[in-house]
Amino acid sequence: MGLELTDQILIHTILEQSVNAIVITDLEGILQYVNPSFVSLWGYNHSSEIVGKDAAEFLEDTIKAKQILSELKTGSRWEGELCAKRKNGSSFEIQVSAYSSKDKQGNTTYLLATFADQTKSKELERYAKEREIYFSQILDSITDLVFCKNQKLQVTYVNKACADFYGLSKQELIGIQDVSYNEEEFTKAYNAEDRKVFETGETSYVRREPNLGSRGITKILETVKNPILDGNGKIKEIVGVSRDITETLALEDRLRLVTEITSDYIYTAKIENGDIIAEWSSKDLATTSGYSIEEIGKLGGWFNVILKEDISIIALRMGQILKGETGVIEYRIRTKSGKIKWLRDYTKPIMDENGIVISVIGAAKDITMEKETELKFQISSQRYQAAMNSALEAIYFLETSKNKEGDIIDFIISDVNKKAEEQLGMKKEDLLGKGICQLFPVNLENGFFDDYKKVVETNIPMEQEFQIPGNYRAPGYYFHQVIPTNDGIVIQTRDISDRKRMEELLLRTNRLAKVGSFDYDLIEKQITLSQVATEILVQTSKQIKNVDLSFFGSKEFGPILKQKEIHCIQTKETFDLECLVKISSGNEFWIRIIATPKFSEETCVGFYGAIQNIHDEKLIQESLFDKETLLLTKNRELESLIQVTNKQNERLKEYTYITSHNLRAPIANLMSLTAMLKENPANTELLGLIESSSYQLDQIIRNLNELLNIEKDTKELPKSNILIKESIEAQILVLKNGADREIEFTNNLPEGMKLLGFQAYFDSIINNILTNAIKYSKPDEVCKISIAYEESKEFLKIAIVDNGLGIDLNRHGHKLFKMNFRLRQDIDGKGMGLFLAKHQIESMNGSIEVTSVLGNGSTFFLTFPKNLI
Repeated sequence: MGLELTDQILIHTILEQSVNAIVITDLEGILQYVNPSFVSLWGYNHSSEIVGKDAAEFLEDTIKAKQILSELKTGSRWEGELCAKRKNGSSFEIQVSAYSSKDKQGNTTYLLATFADQTKSKELERYAKEREIYFSQILDSITDLVFCKNQKLQVTYVNKACADFYGLSKQELIGIQDVSYNEEEFTKAYNAEDRKVFETGETSYVRREPNLGSRGITKILETVKNPILDGNGKIKEIVGVSRDITETLALEDRLRLVTEITSDYIYTAKIENGDIIAEWSSKDLATTSGYSIEEIGKLGGWFNVILKEDISIIALRMGQILKGETGVIEYRIRTKSGKIKWLRDYTKPIMDENGIVISVIGAAKDITMEKETELKFQISSQRYQAAMNSALEAIYFLETSKNKEGDIIDFIISDVNKKAEEQLGMKKEDLLGKGICQLFPVNLENGFFDDYKKVVETNIPMEQEFQIPGNYRAPGYYFHQVIPTNDGIVIQTRDISDRKRMEELLLRTNRLAKVGSFDYDLIEKQITLSQVATEILVQTSKQIKNVDLSFFGSKEFGPILKQKEIHCIQTKETFDLECLVKISSGNEFWIRIIATPKFSEETCVGFYGAIQNIHDEKLIQESLFDKETLLLTKNRELESLIQVTNKQNERLKEYTYITSHNLRAPIANLMSLTAMLKENPANTELLGLIESSSYQLDQIIRNLNELLNIEKDTKELPKSNILIKESIEAQILVLKNGADREIEFTNNLPEGMKLLGFQAYFDSIINNILTNAIKYSKPDEVCKISIAYEESKEFLKIAIVDNGLGIDLNRHGHKLFKMNFRLRQDIDGKGMGLFLAKHQIESMNGSIEVTSVLGNGSTFFLTFPKNLI
């Protein structure tokens, strides 16, 4: 139902009380009436200064004003934004809604317009955009991967480092749960951790998280995930920060303002039985709520449009209205379409002659856009803080402090994260607002202050490594990155002391193993050698220019290496070759070279690889060959020594096989760990693996040297006390480090159990059986190996049990321990392992047996006489 506008007092009260500026003009645009809000907004003292003037005088664009006047004469309404001009000449932005009023004959009699100041909304919008860009720049300057997910585990935000990691744009990542090419088991693990954070609200820390990178290479990430709470304390999103600990595209601004500012309107409502019943509005209520006044009445009143959560706010305000108090509240409504809108409602109660409130005059404004902007700004700030506190680096935000001449005299700390507090040993509140030179004068002495000034003046980021001496709080080696900002710099500092120690250990280990690495740039025709590779090849420089891979070969092997290079570029395969190399002195010696091609898309750009000095090993092999020839000659001459000579010959063959078989795993491990450490210097776990592989290599060489010292006429092998459990665990450690799959190993042997025998033989037996257990394991299951034992009065029996593919003993049992027998041709092998194991255990007066069911694993039984223990 409508309100009859015959009550001049009521109309005047509505116009005078409106928070909107309202004007009435004649058909030529001459102002006939302005309300107090218009006078105040335009900076005048009284309406008499305004009435009678052309409305166009109060706008910046007078031509536009005339166009609007012309449109209103022919139409009935105009809405839009204009720039207004105050009394003092200053400009401001306004939202305009203009209408034409017609008499009963349909003739336009006068024009009405309402104005809303857009200054605050525009400033808030600009501020939010500036802060969003600022936070995005900060997050994109972090080298760690930063991402956010909603409760559906869909990505809602990623920083530049994250997009670069997956080789996709940010837009392509938004809305997905994971990249399509990732392994299903990886995705399941991520989602499980995400759900855990949503369910418990606790921080998740995953030390080693596998992830398939954009080039199909599995990366290992170190990931921290934290919950992000909304205003009600509920978990809305999670933020994750990951660091690529194996190796580390474009920024997409995710947050956008999606709502429009709508016009204000004024209304009246009556009070009936404590309820507010809408009567009249200066603008159709449907434009805000979607409901007409009649429909709201049918719903039972305005209370039934308001969200239940905000009813208490309305009830409180209702109590104030009934007391005759004027006030402003903000609340939410659910529109007819189901959309939630925010309203700012100014109400003034109207009382009858008895002082009882009978109606309300109000002015409402749709502030949905402001609220959403504030919420997005809040979420952006929360993400920024969460990312800051989850970062694995110490981060400092510094603002420049300048003197009167504009020279930088210090940098003031404006923000730090938790890592920075830990690094400095000071609380955040003790750091903020302080100058770095004031707190730490050493910055003036060590040149850091001058470096920071240069970053600000040149606007060029800086990266450097430095060492803090032992007399300071946090001594060690550090890497820091200094990035310029609008008002200062951001510093990210990372402790690299462990990496430096690993680099030193790696250098010593490589020297011990005589293993060095290299990088071949195919485009520049340049080879870059590591420190150890430089020493092996006796070079004066690490950079060798105008060469190819034939550089590593002598005149005889150079062409072979060049052919290998061409072949590997075509097939994308790795090659492994033993060859002679000639150094500048003219001497030649044997090396082993392994090289893998590198590709950019489909173009080969070079090779990376390793070399090992194997000259001593080659000399040993040549020596063994000479000894074998001598023994054969002696055999023909001395028939009485045939048996001794044959045994000696067999042992020498065993040594050759054991050397090539047992050294392969630790050497491959060292080379693999070398490559991993070069790509990921921050991985502290590699330290233990390198030390372990080095120890195993040393033990194997010692045992093999013991075999070499056997005298030609020795009929019995030299025996020693073998620690059974420890020897088996040493072999499994070497094999686990070199395996490309997960292995579960259970050793049920007691500590200290000994066997009197030949250590090299025992190690070779165990190594061959364990190698087969891993090699013939099921590809879709974890490889499980267990060791058990059984004792009798005469014998000790050791059982090695696996869950692998199993053996068809009916078909292969009679030839399983024969020389050169291979169970499967598609699996790498020489057919010597079990033959050699049987020969060696029998030489120790023991025996080997096997039980197996095809598809259900195998059990090897090693039996030794009790008198050997």
